[in-house]
Amino acid sequence: MEDELIDKCSSLKLEDDEENVIDLGNMESGKAEGNLELLVVGRLCMARPYNVEAFKRTMLKVWAPVEGMVIRVLSPNLYGFQFFHWRDKEKVMKGRPWCWDNHLLVLNEVGGDEQPDLVNLKHSPFWLRIFKLPFNCRSNEYIEALVSGLGELLEIEEDTLGLNRYRRVRLMLDVTRPLRRYQRIKSRGGNEFKVEFKYE
Repeated sequence: MEDELIDKCSSLKLEDDEENVIDLGNMESGKAEGNLELLVVGRLCMARPYNVEAFKRTMLKVWAPVEGMVIRVLSPNLYGFQFFHWRDKEKVMKGRPWCWDNHLLVLNEVGGDEQPDLVNLKHSPFWLRIFKLPFNCRSNEYIEALVSGLGELLEIEEDTLGLNRYRRVRLMLDVTRPLRRYQRIKSRGGNEFKVEFKYE
């Protein structure tokens, strides 16, 4: 009896059905397409166990979306944040980086064809303060050259007189790489200096 059942099961094949392709490209997606524009996926960079409900409550309170927001757990440490107004989403994306319990929350918008686990969550914007710059190396052009190897330059905070204690820039950084703490430079006068980086 047992051998007979095994023989019958081994002869079953679903491969033909499994290989069929259903083309969804011509279908009207309706409301779901509009929701995608207001969807953000995020990964909490945290290895130890934590209270998921406390995390969700805190983010709702801190972000305080006027039109509300729904948070769904997609997989361990991976979340979907569904906003209902573009202003709420924009406020959160412009306010990056966000942390919870001193752990970084990396956020990214999604494209229609992406699967949740494959959304690129390796990059996050940071503000970088550059300290100990010589007076003759503070122009925007010098700052741009100085940070060119760190990540994508998003913004340079203005320092019209060049007298601030530091220059501040916003960069898109790869969070899987260590953060550089300083950079050696040679000034226009030929002297070598070590400028310091502090991230926020």
